[in-house]
Amino acid sequence: MAREEAEKRSAYRLRFKVMCRDLGWLPSQDYPSGEERDEYDAKQSIAFLALDFLGNCAGASRLILPGEIALPIESHFRILQKTLLEASYGTLDYCVEVSRFIVPDHPFLKNHEITLKLCRAMIMTSIKMGVTHMLMSIDYRFFRLLKILGFSLSEIGEPKFYMGSRTIPGILPLINLLPDIRKSRPSLYEYLTADKEAFEEAVAV
Repeated sequence: MAREEAEKRSAYRLRFKVMCRDLGWLPSQDYPSGEERDEYDAKQSIAFLALDFLGNCAGASRLILPGEIALPIESHFRILQKTLLEASYGTLDYCVEVSRFIVPDHPFLKNHEITLKLCRAMIMTSIKMGVTHMLMSIDYRFFRLLKILGFSLSEIGEPKFYMGSRTIPGILPLINLLPDIRKSRPSLYEYLTADKEAFEEAVAV
């Protein structure tokens, strides 16, 4: 978790490099500081970093929290009505949205390794916070990768072309996530709960 301002700015710089310069999803001229940030970063999100052996930012992501500003998935996608979502995935007591998940190619680290580290940090933090569901709108290839890795994502709306690619709105319920993964993907469960102290704190909430 990025707690210090310097750590957050490292994530913003990586986002600028990938989203503005490399992919052209956002106009570089809108971010003269070389840091891509928006209104959610100011007061309604938690940032995460993956660092390489030299301490450089090798990946970044954030959780957007419920607050004054509507979640991006609600503003940019047509998703199922709340009653239908709750009928399938349980009461939406506390939802957060996964956002700005950035994992560029790295000369020494595998992309899925960085992806898993960020997923573990966000999932275990969310469980500790009492989050019931993680929402996301992600590239269809990334959506498929997460399912291959063992996460039970479900589509909850119409995919659309957004941020440079075909993007799928999805949901990941957390209430029974760890018990279900323990049965279906024991190796993934062991990875997610490898930090015993963090896991004990999480399940105690």
